[in-house]
Amino acid sequence: MTTARILVIQGCLLIAVAVIHLLMTAEIGHIVSLHTTPEAFVFLWPPYELDHIAVGILLAAMGVLAIISAGGIRARERSAWWIAIVNALAIICMGPAIVLTVGVRYFADAPAFLTAALVLLVLGVWMLIPLLWIRTDVFAARGP
Repeated sequence: MTTARILVIQGCLLIAVAVIHLLMTAEIGHIVSLHTTPEAFVFLWPPYELDHIAVGILLAAMGVLAIISAGGIRARERSAWWIAIVNALAIICMGPAIVLTVGVRYFADAPAFLTAALVLLVLGVWMLIPLLWIRTDVFAARGP
């Protein structure tokens, strides 16, 4: 399987993760409301909801960028390679950032978050390895 095809598959997976993330927003609001007072919920939920929606949108954008960069990777364009590599590194950082921010103990009671963090890490590494593999071909080619 070529690097470009892998990027398209990963882009589609990131878009799927984004859709799931956005669809879960209401459910997470319900969970937060069960564990807070009504006054605390009114204070906490709007910024949390905004953050959750923004992350979903950004995940979708990263998926689209992965798909778009696949064509440039196929043409050995350096700019497409750089976009894809930055995308991969950002995705790799998401899982550990969640773990470091939330704390490891939280994941024992939240398997969905653990699964999400692991999926992002695997996707990022799966994206990074083929990009590093073709690096010399991309930079040996002439062009942007």
